[in-house]
Amino acid sequence: MRTRRIAAAVLVTFLASSAPLTAVAQDDPVTVQARARFKEGVDFYDKGQYENARLAFLQAYALKKHPAVLLNLAQSTAKANHPLEAAKYFQQFLKEATTATPQQKQDAENGLAEVRQKLGRIEIIAPAGTEITLDEKERLGTTPFAEPIDVEPGAHALKSPSETVRVTANAGQKVQARFGGGGGAAAAPAVAPIPPPATSTPSTPPQAEPEAAPSERPPGSDARPKHTNLLTPPANMTPVYIGLAAAGVGIAGAIIFAAFKSDAQTKADSVANEIRRAAGPNASGVCNRSDAATVQRFGEACTTLRQNMDKVDTNAAIANVSLVVMGLGLATAAGWYLFAPKREDAATQEGSASSKAVAPKPPELVPYAGYGNGGFVFSGEF
Repeated sequence: MRTRRIAAAVLVTFLASSAPLTAVAQDDPVTVQARARFKEGVDFYDKGQYENARLAFLQAYALKKHPAVLLNLAQSTAKANHPLEAAKYFQQFLKEATTATPQQKQDAENGLAEVRQKLGRIEIIAPAGTEITLDEKERLGTTPFAEPIDVEPGAHALKSPSETVRVTANAGQKVQARFGGGGGAAAAPAVAPIPPPATSTPSTPPQAEPEAAPSERPPGSDARPKHTNLLTPPANMTPVYIGLAAAGVGIAGAIIFAAFKSDAQTKADSVANEIRRAAGPNASGVCNRSDAATVQRFGEACTTLRQNMDKVDTNAAIANVSLVVMGLGLATAAGWYLFAPKREDAATQEGSASSKAVAPKPPELVPYAGYGNGGFVFSGEF
């Protein structure tokens, strides 16, 4: 409930601070889109859909760099289990949000402390001015650093122009990486809790099972308890193939339309930035002005911006539907594979039927399919 109150309070702050001062500015397409994405993020957050909330807040922040959006982005990213990304957003908020309320700062500090329990931290000790690279792909800058850096738990390599130091960072712990002849000091291993001693029981020799009495069952009957292995393939694999095919179509659609959505969002952001640069101080609401000069100068760009934002919404909807199709396909395939009648069960039933007297088998109509043919088989005993 506390996080929902925070999201609601920040929503009010964002809407109030982004509310235009004139009637014309209220329809500025960039602000309208940012506000819409922010509201979507709050709705997703309240429903517990944290990954969707993270994406919505990320879009809103790309359109409008507002502290309220950044704090919600950090919180939803943490809830969506992206602790390293969330830590960066919390740190950015604490550094840049100079007008934040004490409660907002406290929430950001608490959130940062919480996600750092899932991260390792590396304290870099090196001569001043040493340029450091993390894992050969991320330039951290030059020493000294104000505080230890946050990293995912595991092994990491830090490289200076003349030396490479390897360390292992454990979740919730800090380790030192020392340059300049000291080598890399590994973190002290975490003390694992010692399990309570197992209760000692007197050792007893295995007892031979008594010889089973002659079975009164008819020959060929199976007197052993039946244990079905869920991983045994089912007798009919067709629903599994259909489910996997649907899942493949779904994931392909999700990837394709997510790429289309990202492309449209990038184009929309680019057009919006061009409009702001061209219009200068008068950029607010420029796409809603009707005077001939403005229409002639910005009409085409504003139309392109609206078209791209429509594409963003359409492609996002199709990508979400594709994900649902993928999930249903996988669930169908997995459910049928695990719980449908197994091949070994069918073989056991056939063997039992051939060796003991049973009631006549009722007629049944069984579909079959093969390469180049198919149909139905009508079988039974009369």
